[in-house]
Amino acid sequence: MSWSTTLKNRETIRAHIDAKEKIAVMFSDIRGFTSYTARRGDQAAYNLSKTHDSLLREQIDRENGIVVKTMGDGIMAAFADLSSAVHAAVAIHRAVREPGAEHPKELVDIGIGLASGTPIMTDADLIGHSVNLSQRVCSVAKGGQILVTEEFAHDVTLPDDCHLLRLGKRKLKGLDNIALYEVEWIGELARLSDQDDMFNLILTERGTLAIELAKNIQANIDNAVVQLGSKVMNEDFSSLLQRGIAKFTQAIVTKALAASGIEREQPIDEVDISVDDDEVTVHIGSKPIRLNGVDPSRARAFRDKVIEARSRLREQRANQT
Repeated sequence: MSWSTTLKNRETIRAHIDAKEKIAVMFSDIRGFTSYTARRGDQAAYNLSKTHDSLLREQIDRENGIVVKTMGDGIMAAFADLSSAVHAAVAIHRAVREPGAEHPKELVDIGIGLASGTPIMTDADLIGHSVNLSQRVCSVAKGGQILVTEEFAHDVTLPDDCHLLRLGKRKLKGLDNIALYEVEWIGELARLSDQDDMFNLILTERGTLAIELAKNIQANIDNAVVQLGSKVMNEDFSSLLQRGIAKFTQAIVTKALAASGIEREQPIDEVDISVDDDEVTVHIGSKPIRLNGVDPSRARAFRDKVIEARSRLREQRANQT
């Protein structure tokens, strides 16, 4: 985008604020960035952050937004129009997950938070409650999620193929419990979450299983990876990793997605799910992920829907041949 267009968008946003009209504030950050830096080094991490920055800028520019500032593994952006902010957020996630996209596989995913308000706008920053709120909302978004506040949800028009899912109230750092909504953008058929909302497994309309991790569980994985330095993934590593994150959540991922090479979205033909009491094991090839603290009845219902979707997909393929 040309500098003149960026300046025009900035002036439009400032005019909205001056008129006491709400604007959209977006925060986004990379999940798994710390562990990626520890494994690949500073230069690779810098290259990844530049890729992230370029991808987000492209989608933000298309929706007439501006990047207010970058923060290494994240950005803050603003939009005069709330609906444009959602369109940009959806486009960002779809670009990240697009097959063949030129992004390192270690880019676990991006979490996005959106809030609305009339912050103070300086030459280089935005300041105010809506800024703090957007950042806090982003902090609880799982990789692949777009979370918005209730006020934002009531004022926005979604893309035709997206829907709002009410999540209820969440405790945000330094703030009261805030009602949040998720923008469902992936074509969701069913989801399975643990009781502490640390992870989601999502069955999609396009015949894939999407894996979403909460930021705090990913952060604990990152910390374990950093502490272990350059040690390879083996049984000792897995044991140490479990002990490091078990203190914080009942949803224990016995192999870190970023460290084990498991990608964030898998064809359901390559996935098997087994349920044993409150433990769900997702087999992706030879790489199992075990998730504890899951409601058994919901887990079995989700597994049955995956099996049904897999059968339907194979039947469609057979009819096409």
